[in-house]
Amino acid sequence: MTTETSKKNWRGIFTIPVTPFRDDTELDLDSLRAEIDFCVEAGAHGIVHPVMASEFFTLTEDERLTMMPIVVKQTERAANGDNRPPVVIGVAATSTQGARKLAAAARDSGADAVIAMPPYVTKYSPDDVLRYFEEVSKAAQLPVFIQNAGVASMNVQTLLKLIREVEHVCYVKEEVAPAHHNIARLAEANEPKLKGIFGGGGGHNLIDELRRGGSGNMPAAQYTDVLARIFNLSEAGKEREARELHMRLMPAMNRERLAGGSSAKMVLVKRGVIKSARTRGAGGAIDDYDRAELDALWPQLEELFTWRAK
Repeated sequence: MTTETSKKNWRGIFTIPVTPFRDDTELDLDSLRAEIDFCVEAGAHGIVHPVMASEFFTLTEDERLTMMPIVVKQTERAANGDNRPPVVIGVAATSTQGARKLAAAARDSGADAVIAMPPYVTKYSPDDVLRYFEEVSKAAQLPVFIQNAGVASMNVQTLLKLIREVEHVCYVKEEVAPAHHNIARLAEANEPKLKGIFGGGGGHNLIDELRRGGSGNMPAAQYTDVLARIFNLSEAGKEREARELHMRLMPAMNRERLAGGSSAKMVLVKRGVIKSARTRGAGGAIDDYDRAELDALWPQLEELFTWRAK
């Protein structure tokens, strides 16, 4: 991480590349590289991988370790040395030991930050959650994002305690309902160590979250160019234009709510970014009616895109 990058309080669309699989469900690393190129070219302000939208919970430890340096190096190549977006590596695990190992590997891969939720299979006590993030922080020696998600949810006071007591914890991705209210409560706490609060939910409530003190959003990658434009318009004080573009994207975002990662992958295939929409079982099922609905939306949706396959 460069000195200049580490000084910034990060804002914007920190997009989440999906993990591309071949039709036999093995990793497709060529598609991953192409997707990173797309994210950077489409204007992502940051890259986050692997987290929920990346199907991280279906990946082996070896697969995660393999992809870390690929994501970092491909981001560098795509940016061509020109204001490279920060790379945030997901290190959540089912144990403190597992997260600690992943956090150290993320640091060694050249990541700019790490992101983790607490263990999501066995529920940890508050003291164990604190120790978990302490170990992640020590191993990474990088800024740490807390991902507050429904599978391992925490209240605002717990989040603030972790920020205050764990050295490198300084960002939150908040997606526990009502996430927009929680973002406001975190912002209103005026905690000096908290550098930023990002929303989730595919950017559905992006503008509302920004007005409440949010710093941006971490959506799946398929609409990176459109969401980045919405954020940039909002930052420039052009809220009316931002809202208009957001509303035009809403029907497509509603499709993602129905099928999650499956829908995101279907769009990325249609855009010519990745080769297959195959998942490892994550996300809702896609049927012929879903494909027909996307086809019906496509002419209006395509008008919003600023990135197109070469």
